[in-house]
Amino acid sequence: MSDLQNKKILIIEDEALVARELKSRLIQMGCEVVGIAYGSEGIELAKRTQPDLLLTDIHLKDGEDGIEMARTIQAERDVPVVFLTAYSDEATVSRAKEVAPYGYIIKPVDNRELQIAIDMALYKFNIERELKETQQLLQTALTCIGSALVFVNENGFVTDLNADAEGMLGKSRRLVRGEPWSDLFNLIGASIENKINAALSSNEVVKLAPFINHAEGAVPCLLDGIVGPMEQGGVLILRALSEISDPIEAMPTTGELMDRVGSERLTPSESSMCQLLIARQPSANRETVEEMSILLNQQLRSTDLVSTYASSHLSVSMPYTSVNEGRLIANSLLRKLKSHFPSEHGEFCIGMSFSSPGDQQPFELFRRASWGLKVAQDSGGGRVITWNDEIDMPDATNQDQKQREYHNLVLLWNILNVVSNTGDMDDANRKLCSHLQRSLGMKITGILQYKGDAVIAIAGASEADIDEFVIGDFGLSQADFDLIKSLMTSNSHSQGSGNKYFCKLNGELLVVLSGDKPMDPADIEFLKTLLAYYAAGLNRFEMPERLPDVISRGELLFASPRMNSLMETVQLVAETDATVLITGESGTGKEMLARKIHESSSRGDLPFIIVDCGAVVSSLIESELFGHKKGSFTGADKDFSGRLKEADGGTILLDEIGELPLETQVKLLRYVQDKEITPVGGGHYETVNTRIIAATNKDLKQQVDSGLFREDLFYRLNVFTVDAPPLRERGDDVILLAQHYLSVYASQYNKPINGFTAEARRALLQYDWPGNIRELTNVVNRAVILCKDSTLSTIHLGLFPRAENTVVEVAPNTPNLSSSISLLVSRCLEELELQPIAQWMEEDLIYFALVSNAEVLNRAAVDLGIPESTLRRKVQRLKDSYGSSAPQRPDFWRRAFIDLSIMFEEYKDPAGYLDVCTRLLMTDLESRELGRKQAAAMMGVSLPTYRRMTAGTP
Repeated sequence: MSDLQNKKILIIEDEALVARELKSRLIQMGCEVVGIAYGSEGIELAKRTQPDLLLTDIHLKDGEDGIEMARTIQAERDVPVVFLTAYSDEATVSRAKEVAPYGYIIKPVDNRELQIAIDMALYKFNIERELKETQQLLQTALTCIGSALVFVNENGFVTDLNADAEGMLGKSRRLVRGEPWSDLFNLIGASIENKINAALSSNEVVKLAPFINHAEGAVPCLLDGIVGPMEQGGVLILRALSEISDPIEAMPTTGELMDRVGSERLTPSESSMCQLLIARQPSANRETVEEMSILLNQQLRSTDLVSTYASSHLSVSMPYTSVNEGRLIANSLLRKLKSHFPSEHGEFCIGMSFSSPGDQQPFELFRRASWGLKVAQDSGGGRVITWNDEIDMPDATNQDQKQREYHNLVLLWNILNVVSNTGDMDDANRKLCSHLQRSLGMKITGILQYKGDAVIAIAGASEADIDEFVIGDFGLSQADFDLIKSLMTSNSHSQGSGNKYFCKLNGELLVVLSGDKPMDPADIEFLKTLLAYYAAGLNRFEMPERLPDVISRGELLFASPRMNSLMETVQLVAETDATVLITGESGTGKEMLARKIHESSSRGDLPFIIVDCGAVVSSLIESELFGHKKGSFTGADKDFSGRLKEADGGTILLDEIGELPLETQVKLLRYVQDKEITPVGGGHYETVNTRIIAATNKDLKQQVDSGLFREDLFYRLNVFTVDAPPLRERGDDVILLAQHYLSVYASQYNKPINGFTAEARRALLQYDWPGNIRELTNVVNRAVILCKDSTLSTIHLGLFPRAENTVVEVAPNTPNLSSSISLLVSRCLEELELQPIAQWMEEDLIYFALVSNAEVLNRAAVDLGIPESTLRRKVQRLKDSYGSSAPQRPDFWRRAFIDLSIMFEEYKDPAGYLDVCTRLLMTDLESRELGRKQAAAMMGVSLPTYRRMTAGTP
């Protein structure tokens, strides 16, 4: 129980013996009984003693009511009440509840019951008081930061807003749901929009500086607030500061003035500019620098830019400022700094440089200002020194230092330009690595991502010509990986190891530099400053997960020009209601493209339904699409609306449209033309607004010529064609996709695999990928299972880079295996009936493994790649089906399989015969123009099982 020591308790009890007994028990528990009252005098006693708890009888002498007395005391003081009573009738309990007591004890009172009741009452009272205080604090905080709430999802679209936000922004929540958050505002410039976008993607609470919003039909309003993260997406909490109705708002904008004056007569390049560098001796700490920055911003014009330079300095850039004006401003700032900060902590120094109109070279301004600052510091401080030619005369004693500082200034300016002028984070990372590698003379530099004990290469630059970097390119030892883990999980910002140097950018990213010798301490100090600037600049970029789960979210990963062009086309057609026909080989992501069209359209929040026309038997496909009435055919025991009606308002994907029976094509044509359907067994038409997207891996025009597809339906569906390119035509995407699936399967199997070797990457790029993304997925999955290293090699992938005048090999002898399996499939397809190739192959491979290993089960199980117990069950099933003899096969199968078995005598795969053959068989089937129903039959499995086997691939 909780400690009752020194808790002050007031007893109101009209029976003296009971009161004294209660007092004795409470004192034994450690409580302080501050008084005993026998009636209404308890009210005055409570005012005097201020008890922590009131213990009162309900029925007192002379008809006095303990419930009313408790209510009176609580009106004066918030105190918990525990009632004592010999009556527990329903009416008494109901009256007692009105006071919200914290306990209710029936006389005679048991010691243990009394202690528990008081302990729980005090505990509940304290908890409720803390909750009230917290609620009051939250209410106060909400009042301070704003009450208008705008909820945004992870893609930047509005999911909801409250009534205060509707009134402030002049928008209806019903109309803005699903719209980009920026459409709620009418902002001037892109700075506040960029800041909110960065805040929404940063998972941090960010305060918004005041900004003006021009709500349509309303007076412009000055707003501020915060942006904070939510479990999915984020929230904008806004506050209206004031309306802006000043006449200055009616003045022409800068753009309008430029149009009137003529841009050729008013350009920044024709203005003079002054640059100040401000420092304190000794160096100011971070807090002082921030305070200095605030002070300077209050004194300077809105066009002047104040920023931190080299962590302990301030930079002030003043455009449209002559030399004389600059000197006056610099001296004024020096006096202000001296008066504001105590002189005993050091003197301020200011170096100033200037440029003439038309002669602006920013890094040269920085260089000149830094020389002026150095002269001011060397001369004792407390003064402003303006650059001139005499200061900058070569000096043999400090020429090396000047050269280093000039070199650093140029590098810093280049990096600042990268941050400010680059709109893509990946591009910025590559440029940073390139600048560091060239400027610091490094063998290799890179940006790495540390997440979940895994290290992934994000970008890099090296003396060698490498297009894509993986972690293996940086030559990191186990000691280096341990150092990275220590750095990223500690408060340290940098670490050195031999000729390598590591510097943290943020909680996930770090920079690695590797050279021929250890870095100079002065370069390290400058590098820390430079990377601090770069890390701060990363906030302006969106920071999505490096490898999103495209399997679960259905997103497309691409970087190739072919796919970029295709996605631009997809975006254009998505905004219309046009019927779309998606063509392409199996495994090219046709379903994902269809989903992207749907999600990017105005129907994106409505149903998206997929119908596999090859998976539904021909007798039921009409019912599947258009629905049926109860009793319209055998098994129709209730009405069914059909998929077209289920998708009303949304989109339906008719996958493998070429498998649709001719009689059903007639009915679909009517829907495409008139948007009308009638269910099987129905007597009237109904209008349905569902957009159709069709997908096929067949040449529909050729099917039209062959009489297998209606020409009029073909032209109705072929309003807009999207051709999904095969993976072999998306060279830039192969490594991106392979790295993604590596991340997915490494996480799934809990393996610390970080990337591919250089040879493996070349092999991935050179292979033709006849099975497209599905084949790539299976290859990477198998490689991750086999890999025991930190990177995947060609051995794990079973792919090898093409040598001079040679062809790509999937693995030793694998092309022969693949071609033999392909021959088996082709011969089976020539037969009148589909053959269960996978089942036959498994059975024959089991017999082959048993014969090859002299009927020793454990050795045969190793060759097959399955547990011995599994093999025993399979052998028993074979005996049950075929007895002691081998199963009978057609002649073409026996001849082809003999060739296949001969290959296995020389080819040993760690995954076993069954896995290799099953993988190659699925790849071959997926590369052919087969319906899933046919492919399932040849795999010897049901259609749902086959769909699960191929699930998870785009």
